[in-house]
Amino acid sequence: MRENPAKKTAVQMGKEGRHSYLFWLLVPIVLIWLTFGYVIGLIREKPLWQHQGKLSLETSAVVPYFQNYPTIAQTFDQSFITLWFDDAWLSQYMAAYPKLKTLAFPGTVAVPVNAIETTNYMNWAQLRTLQKNGWEITNHSLSHDCTMQTWNREKVVSEYEISKLTLWKNKLTSDIFVTPCGVDGSLMRGEAKRAFLGYRTVDPGFNDLTNLDFNNLKVKNIDSEVSVDDIKQWIDDAKQSRSWLILVFHRVGENSSDLTDESFNMRTEDFEAILEYIKLSNIQVVVPSQMRPSVAQ
Repeated sequence: MRENPAKKTAVQMGKEGRHSYLFWLLVPIVLIWLTFGYVIGLIREKPLWQHQGKLSLETSAVVPYFQNYPTIAQTFDQSFITLWFDDAWLSQYMAAYPKLKTLAFPGTVAVPVNAIETTNYMNWAQLRTLQKNGWEITNHSLSHDCTMQTWNREKVVSEYEISKLTLWKNKLTSDIFVTPCGVDGSLMRGEAKRAFLGYRTVDPGFNDLTNLDFNNLKVKNIDSEVSVDDIKQWIDDAKQSRSWLILVFHRVGENSSDLTDESFNMRTEDFEAILEYIKLSNIQVVVPSQMRPSVAQ
């Protein structure tokens, strides 16, 4: 007698039930992994634009993005400090950000747009997380070309425009331009005044609150030649002179055998020592836009 194909045994139904159960068990696990992997940088978001060849954007589709920061009572009898992280290295998010968050210190990151979503750099979601937690996002150019000071006007304007629009498209601010490799030039400065509210190289010094030039911000750039004691002295000097100190960091707590990388890689314990000294010094930690005369009150 031929078996009815529509009729299933209890064993067959049980097997199918187990298959269905396993499928629905795996679905949330996969979704959780994808979400977690993206947030910590293991999985990359598809870029909004391919960065090969000539870039073009539909500018009318991009809405300018601005962020409100807590106002500060800026007077000339106090000092301030900004912790500025250049290049958007992943270690800044994984190592530096949690330590700043514990102390309720905001940070600032300079974003080289084409590097985002590539190996060892942050992704867009991580940058948005920083911004959501009080950090300021600043523009560090599109291509991070260290010969930018030799470019013609058309190329400089294009670099400014596309990098700014890309940050805005990703719901990130782009009020301040940080030059790649600290290069500078009159053309770069002139066009930056039209495109941004602030401009920063790596010109050394402290920022005088009585004569603040937001288009010529001074910094203390940190590399392997700078000791923790040097940085502590800078903090003391800023406090004594009642000025604004900008500390520029790069990698934090990375393991690398490349001596070139190590020249801008701060040990975790040294970074922690600096943060603790800032806390004990009772200097207010701010993001740059809080120091603009039109913002600070």
